Amino acid sequence: MRSRIFPLATALALSSLVSAQTKTDAAEVNWGAELNEKVDGDFLSIVGETDEAIYQTMFFKKKLHVQKMDLNMKVLYMKPVEMEFDKKDHALEGIHVTKDRILVFSSLFDKKEDRNNMYVRVFNESDFSPKGKMERIAVIPAEKARNSGGFSVKMSPDESKILVTIAQPWEKDVEKPLTMKVYDPDMQELWSKDIHFPEDYVTEQFRMDNDGSVVVVSVKYTEKLERRARKRDGVATYDYHLLVYDKDSDQPEDHKIAVGDKFLQDLTLSLGESGDIICGGLYGNKGSFSVRGMFFLKLDRTTKALKHESFKEFSDDFITSYMTEKEEKKAKKKADKKDEDLELYSFNLDEIVRRDDGGAVLVAEQHYTFERCYTDSRGNMRCVTYYVYNDVIVVNVDPNGDIEWAAKVPKRQTTADGGYYSSYAMEVKGDKIYLIFNDTGENLFLKEGDKVKLFELKGNDALVTIATVDSDGKVKREALFSPERREAILKPNDCLQLANDQMLIYATRKKEYRFGMISFR
Repeated sequence: MRSRIFPLATALALSSLVSAQTKTDAAEVNWGAELNEKVDGDFLSIVGETDEAIYQTMFFKKKLHVQKMDLNMKVLYMKPVEMEFDKKDHALEGIHVTKDRILVFSSLFDKKEDRNNMYVRVFNESDFSPKGKMERIAVIPAEKARNSGGFSVKMSPDESKILVTIAQPWEKDVEKPLTMKVYDPDMQELWSKDIHFPEDYVTEQFRMDNDGSVVVVSVKYTEKLERRARKRDGVATYDYHLLVYDKDSDQPEDHKIAVGDKFLQDLTLSLGESGDIICGGLYGNKGSFSVRGMFFLKLDRTTKALKHESFKEFSDDFITSYMTEKEEKKAKKKADKKDEDLELYSFNLDEIVRRDDGGAVLVAEQHYTFERCYTDSRGNMRCVTYYVYNDVIVVNVDPNGDIEWAAKVPKRQTTADGGYYSSYAMEVKGDKIYLIFNDTGENLFLKEGDKVKLFELKGNDALVTIATVDSDGKVKREALFSPERREAILKPNDCLQLANDQMLIYATRKKEYRFGMISFR
C-alpha cells in the first residue's frame, strides 16, 4: 500500500526562464475536478482498467475502498472493501479486475490453528456487489506470524486464467515446495501442483499463459569447475532458462535461452494476448552487473524455441552522452585502468511495449539506492535512504524483431522521500514515444556536454516535462503544462497508459490533488 500524500510547499514564482518555456503542442491535458483527501478520499493505486473505466483503491474514513471512474474522470461508485470478518482483520493480498468481475484476495494468520489462510471474494464489476461468500483457497501451516509463508496472484494476458502461488515458511537447510494453483475467472480450480525447482536454478519471474501453463524465468548457475573455466574465458557463468509447468506433466519443460557468450541481465518476458513470446534485457561484455548493450528475442509460443535474436551494442559516444567533460574523462580513465570497455551501471529494463505493427519498444532506467548516516545532536546514529532515478534508455525494435536504434533521455532525480515523485510515465502512439517526468526547468534546453541539473521537489523551478522520441530516435523536450499550472507535481508510477491512446495522470497541487487525461496528437 502506498504512503499517504503529504502537502507540498509549492508557492512557485515564474522567472524569466519560465516565461520562455512554452507548453507542448504534442499533448493536451484535460483536468478533472480538484479533490481533497478528507472529502474525496486518499488515492492509493490503480488496480485495473477496461475500455470504459478505471478501477482504483482509495482510503476514505479509515477504510479501504474500490473506486470506479469513467474515462471522463467521473466517479461512478466508491464502495468499501470489508476487511474484518468474525471480528478478525484480514490483510489485503491484492485486487484484480477481470472482465465482468473484481476479485479481492486477503489473508489471515490464525494463531490458534497455527496456519496462514488465503481467501478470495468475487464482486460484480458493475456495482461492486458480492457474487457470493468469501472462500478460503489456500492454507499454509505456520507457527509464527513473522514466518508464515506468502501468497502471490498473477493473471494471464487474456484474463482467462489466474495463478496463485503459495510459498511455505522458511526453514534453514530445508527445501520446501512451492504450490501452484490455477483457476478460471469464477475461481474454480483447474489444476494444482507442489513444485520442487531443479537444483542450482534461481527463479526470477512467473507468468500465467492463456492456455493454463505457467512459465517461470530462471537462472541456472554452472557447477564450480565449469564456472571457473567460463570465468577464465570471459564467458557468462550462468544461463537463462524457461521452465514450463502444466496440469498434464509432473516435470517441467526446460528451455535454455542460448545466445552465445553474452552476459545477459535483467531478462524480462512478455507473453501478450497472442503471438510469440518476446524477451528483452540488458547485456554486458565482461560481467553480470555492467551494461554494454540491449537484446531482444522472439520465442515460439508453443515450443519456446528461439526464433529470432537481435543485439544493440552501445557506442562509447552513446554511453558518455550528456556527461560533462569532467565526468567523461573520469569514466574513461576508470575503464582504461581496468582494461575494460566503457559500460553503464545499475540500469533495469522496466517495460516491453508491443507495437501494433509487430515491433516493440524496450525501456530501461538507471535506478539504485544508497544510504547516508550521520550523528544527530543527541549522539544518535541516523541513516537516510536516497532513491536515485536517472537516465532513461529507449530502444526501438522493428516488426522483424531487429533493433533499429537506441535513444537516451537524460534526467537526474535523487530524493529521500521513497522516490514517489521520481521515475517516468510512458505512452507509445504510432511512431512516437512519449516520456513524462518531473524535472527542473533548467534542463528543458539541455544540450550534450551540459551538466544535467538535479530535480528538486521543493525547488522554485519544478516542471513536468514531456520528452518526445520520434521515429528516428531524436529526442525533443518540452513543458507539459502551461506556466500557470507548473505547481502540479506528478506521481509517475500512478499514471496509466490506456487502450485508447490516452494517459491517466495523477498530480498533487498545493493541498489538493487531481486526475487528468492526456490526449496525444
